Amino acid sequence: MKTELTALFRTGSCCLLCCILLAGCRTSHAPATAEANLLEAEEAFFNTLRKQSFQYRTLTARIQFELSMASEKSFSSRANLKIRRNSRIQLSIQPLLGIEAFRVELSPDSILVIDRLNKRYLSEAFGQIKGDAKIDFNFYNLQALFTNQLFLPGEAELPENAFHRFRWKQTETGYALQTEDQTKLQYIFMADRQEKLYASRITDAAAHYALHWEYTDFRPAGEQLFPMKIHAGWFVDDASKGALALNYSRIEIDAPVEINSVIPPGYEPVNFSQILKMLK
Repeated sequence: MKTELTALFRTGSCCLLCCILLAGCRTSHAPATAEANLLEAEEAFFNTLRKQSFQYRTLTARIQFELSMASEKSFSSRANLKIRRNSRIQLSIQPLLGIEAFRVELSPDSILVIDRLNKRYLSEAFGQIKGDAKIDFNFYNLQALFTNQLFLPGEAELPENAFHRFRWKQTETGYALQTEDQTKLQYIFMADRQEKLYASRITDAAAHYALHWEYTDFRPAGEQLFPMKIHAGWFVDDASKGALALNYSRIEIDAPVEINSVIPPGYEPVNFSQILKMLK
């Protein structure tokens, strides 16, 4: 399972609702049971949550981010984020005076990293990076994490009939929705009573490894609400191994977005292991 979780973190990865048994026989005129009322309320909540999901065709934003590791090393920088929904995610890291030092670009089937400081680049298919790991987590799921959306592991969109593919639990603030992928990774989404998603969690069945994604400071972006602050953290046996804080600003949706994927001439190709070593 460690292999699957490692692949999930690099990229950078269902069970049916428990059947509600109605106690006793009743006529067609009998009142609805408490269980039936609860199921109806949960389904209505899910439909509202799905409809109020952040809608966009393109998204651009200015980001201030800080990456910190368990070794107490940290790195902070400004960056530009560009997203063409279901097509490209590009993060341009600009630590000084708007000059790009590093670029990461993701598509549904590949990753491109351009290191301008060392004139190197990585261009690989996700299949090569994941190796033998069979996790369902994919480009579309990562896109959903960046844009505060509920998702099903391995799928591009959340279908209308997805309600029964989550297990439900009432919490003090709203609901927890849980599903899993074929490797038994658990995906847990926390929503408040205003049908707003405020946290996503991914963990293995034994809870040894976990990725937490928290959303705060919701503000208007057009006519919708968007979390201007995101905090991500990864854990091993409840011990923090690193964290990423994102502060959004200058958000614009549905404007034309150009993404340049050209590799500059003379850059040296490297593999993923070399990129990770450089980052360390």
